Amino acid sequence: MSRPSPRPDARAPRPRPPFRLGFSARLVLPAGLAGALLLFGVCGPRPESASGAAAPRQEAPPLRPAALTIAPGIHLLGGVSPAAAYVVETPEGPIAIDSGLADDAATVLAEMGELGLDGSKLRAVLVTHVHGDHCGGAAKLRALTGAKIHAGEGDAAVLEAGRPREAFTSTFYMPDYVPHPTPVDVVLKGDTTLAFGDVTVRALATPGHTPGSTCYLVERAGRRALFAGDVIMMLHGDATAKDDRGRPLGTYSAYLSPRYRGDAKTFLASLRKLRALPVPDLVLPGHPGMEPEPRSPRLAQADWEKLLDGGVREMEALLARYEKDGADFLDGNAKTLLPGLHYLGDRDGTACYALRQKERLFVVDAPGGSGFADFVAERSKALGAGDAAPVALLLTSCDPEATAGLAEAVARWHPKVVAATEGLAFLKTLLPAGTELLDAADLASKLGIEATAIALRGRGRAPVAYRLAWEGRTVLISGRIPVAITPDRGARLFDDLRAAPANATDYLASLSALRGVKPDLWLPALPTEDQNANLYDDRWEQVVQDNWSALQKFLQLPGGRPK
Repeated sequence: MSRPSPRPDARAPRPRPPFRLGFSARLVLPAGLAGALLLFGVCGPRPESASGAAAPRQEAPPLRPAALTIAPGIHLLGGVSPAAAYVVETPEGPIAIDSGLADDAATVLAEMGELGLDGSKLRAVLVTHVHGDHCGGAAKLRALTGAKIHAGEGDAAVLEAGRPREAFTSTFYMPDYVPHPTPVDVVLKGDTTLAFGDVTVRALATPGHTPGSTCYLVERAGRRALFAGDVIMMLHGDATAKDDRGRPLGTYSAYLSPRYRGDAKTFLASLRKLRALPVPDLVLPGHPGMEPEPRSPRLAQADWEKLLDGGVREMEALLARYEKDGADFLDGNAKTLLPGLHYLGDRDGTACYALRQKERLFVVDAPGGSGFADFVAERSKALGAGDAAPVALLLTSCDPEATAGLAEAVARWHPKVVAATEGLAFLKTLLPAGTELLDAADLASKLGIEATAIALRGRGRAPVAYRLAWEGRTVLISGRIPVAITPDRGARLFDDLRAAPANATDYLASLSALRGVKPDLWLPALPTEDQNANLYDDRWEQVVQDNWSALQKFLQLPGGRPK
């Protein structure tokens, strides 16, 4: 990490961190904030025999949001949303691939009825992966019909436990979603072949989106249909989308921290595995309704290869970045980001960082109140940063989130305390007489750190950011301005601004001051969804623009504009 990461192959899709809100129309936002925060995300044929010679290649209808026969005996339950469910007829009874959310179980059975199928005879539910919009209805379908639930080994334990929550929701905003245990009758270990009469189902282990992600290659009446779950979310994607929701493949999870259970290395292997297959007669994605317009699941061999090759290049580029720069997720686990630059973890939801230069230790912020000094000592020692007392504490604001442990730290270490000019007078009232206070503007001259303080305003007391040149990289330590906008982070920001509407225009001024920094590493006080400290491509511009757009929306809300 001694030099900035090179740009990936220009032919490869550029990896970008994900930004998502929720499962399509199921998104619920707090009253008054929806418009502001949404910037940020028939009857068919009767059953017939599955046996017969290879079916002639023919066109398939576009995958529309309705109960739809795609080919004889193969159906889309398009009323299930936001993820699709499918049904395949077999001599032993129909089998479902995925089940939607819990409330979608009734929709599954109703749409089977529209297609002339008897839902009470459902034989199996084949779960592609653990995310709630794909597995949520499985337990209810099992209870109603006796269908056996099949799932990949890597997801089975989580399904049966019904936790942790983020395993089911990923980073989607689903405040009302309640995960529940789902019994797994058949645990699929590796590649497995299932037989339902003369219908063959090859369960292909394709981890990466989740550890247990499974694609089902069904051979029926001479047709090969691949039910891809979120390994392939869409067949073409949306080239106009400004975030990861436009990607046809479910690679977004590979950019997330490990607690969300995606993995770039195994995703790459899964894409290569699918790429080695001849194109199936039907490629049935997990979210056909996200396409800008309905698409036929019939792909040419060249389109199949193009779809998967793009994902292979994307994962190769992401893995190269992880190899060079580290997968530096701000996930609560202490880690070294660059030589001498450490993330110590979080206390009460606020991150704490440390810098070691010439045997001197500097700590950024003092969150969490009592126990802060022990926290710093233990984490610093574990990271090999030594056990020397910090010579200075650098505050990104004088708010309680940044100062709750300050008095304890001063009593134990007697460090210098660095803050923005506007906060020094307040700190004199907070700290014992004799505490040495330094203006952040004098950081370089008084402490010899190659750093520039950027005075901010618009959120909290005396906010300030620090721009550091460190090991050939530009590092920005920025407190609570800006934040990576999500519905939750946006709601908290709006609450702060409502308390002092005049701050909105000041916050915009702070964004203007920060826009040109273009950091290689961004270390905020409030990491969002365990975000990666490393920034690539236009990610910083995206963060600033998301904040800018949110503030513009806030100013249009009742009471948002200063009087």
